[in-house]
Amino acid sequence: MAKYDEEFQRNAVDHWISTGKPLRQVAKDLGVSEGSIKAWREKYLSQPESPQQDKLLAEVERLRKENADLRVERDILKKSVGIFSNPRK
Repeated sequence: MAKYDEEFQRNAVDHWISTGKPLRQVAKDLGVSEGSIKAWREKYLSQPESPQQDKLLAEVERLRKENADLRVERDILKKSVGIFSNPRK
């Protein structure tokens, strides 16, 4: 079994988080098992103030904003469909 140094482990987790690639693809690209990357993620994300945790929090905030924007767009489209589908009398 190969032993990977801490820097490699952190970089692997960071790569997985930052690229948004599926775990299977990241593991294949790096030549390690999916289980190893999952274990490293748990190890590093459980540490307070880790760079990976900060990136995840930033990503969550970005996705929440994007979700809110998409909801507004959806609601506007729903109203538009309602307006244009009801003929005026």
